[in-house]
Amino acid sequence: MRWSTVLIPTLREDAALLVRAGYLRQGYLFLGVRALQKIAGIVRGELAAIGAQEVLLTDAVRLARNELRSYRQLPQIWFQIAGGTKIEVSWFGAADETIRAACERVLARCGLDNVADFTLPLAGGEDCLVRCPKCGYASAFETASARASQPLAPDPEGDRDPEAFPTPGRKTIADVAEFTGLPASTQMKSLVLVADDRPVLALVRGDHQLSEAKFACAVGADSMRPARPEEIQEWFGAGAGSLGPVGVKNLRVIADEALRGRRNMIAGANRDDYHLRHVTPGEDFQPEYFEIRLVAPGDACLSCGAAIAFEPALALGHFRRSGCRGLHVTNESSQEVPLPMGSATFDPERVLRAAAEVFRDNDGLALPRSIAPFDVIVTPVNIRDAAQREAAESLEAESRRAGLDALFDDRDERPGVKFKDADLIGVPWRITVGKKLAQGMVEVVERRTKAVHEVAPAEALSFVKAQLQ
Repeated sequence: MRWSTVLIPTLREDAALLVRAGYLRQGYLFLGVRALQKIAGIVRGELAAIGAQEVLLTDAVRLARNELRSYRQLPQIWFQIAGGTKIEVSWFGAADETIRAACERVLARCGLDNVADFTLPLAGGEDCLVRCPKCGYASAFETASARASQPLAPDPEGDRDPEAFPTPGRKTIADVAEFTGLPASTQMKSLVLVADDRPVLALVRGDHQLSEAKFACAVGADSMRPARPEEIQEWFGAGAGSLGPVGVKNLRVIADEALRGRRNMIAGANRDDYHLRHVTPGEDFQPEYFEIRLVAPGDACLSCGAAIAFEPALALGHFRRSGCRGLHVTNESSQEVPLPMGSATFDPERVLRAAAEVFRDNDGLALPRSIAPFDVIVTPVNIRDAAQREAAESLEAESRRAGLDALFDDRDERPGVKFKDADLIGVPWRITVGKKLAQGMVEVVERRTKAVHEVAPAEALSFVKAQLQ
């Protein structure tokens, strides 16, 4: 491949590294696409190794519901590349650990070893990694678990009956806290969601936030959305801001584990501008308990009790065991049993972005061979020198026969420009054909270490291949 025939618009100005290196503009260019294809190839290889099948589906769960009847068809692992990059995996009757291990091998082969729960610690990342600095627990923020901090005020004692009280115009947790003079942790937050076209009431502590990922896993939902105002009015007889679990009969009620054991809390009365005090979960209503909240500062590690920490990170994918979602198959005794399933997503674009942050120096990218767009750049110092040009062309042709991806920098540019561009785009090795050719030598330069090796032209590619292996 000749540099002069493809678009690699490198920049010297201050910009994101993938932009400066010519991988990215309004979208991915030639180098970026090659790198993404290599990442996708690694994913394909690792998933194929565990028996996964590549498919193109609009709804994997619906297909499983229609086609999977017997345990003899299991396990089934399906994956597809959506939108050209994002990889979606669904599995039925397979071990979660098998798929998780395959995904972890993908990241390791991409050079990303310091990853916890598919999340890479990264300064400036828009995601969050939850860590215990004492025992080493680490998880993506959306699915992290921790012991909730104590409520800011103790629950009132006694076995009291729910009692309505007016809260005119108070619709939010903060409004009610200000009105009552009690902290948000004394309230139950009521959220109405529609999971697979069925309404569900989700309850979390007033100062907590719902984790949609945990909630979806708890209810085994394929799809989920917030209820619309008219739906809420129909189901509860009141508007959002006055909702609560007492007296609810026609909805599934899911309560976060942090509400288990609480007493005499405040909740909506299902009557506009009214709330109830003295509401006790498990007595005044019977919820199903799941961990459905996002962890928060002040929470403690479940394993060792130390305070958890939050650090910026970049999520490279998501892994979710989804329960059964109403799927069934027959077992060895011809009995109908639930079919466990799980799902995961893998984002090659984020993997490339993470690699660009991890494998870089002051001169640009220094990508590992597994995801670099080329293995080697062949650079004649002076393209107008016939001997240098012919030697470089021969090396580029021989590289293909040797199984190496080579980029031939055939531009009529100053040597310094070529060397800077080669460093910037992050190809692992450069073969420089210059004045030493007259002495029977070329320079082989390792991008990451900048180490220079002088070898005979006939030995250059075998040297590079040995180093790459």
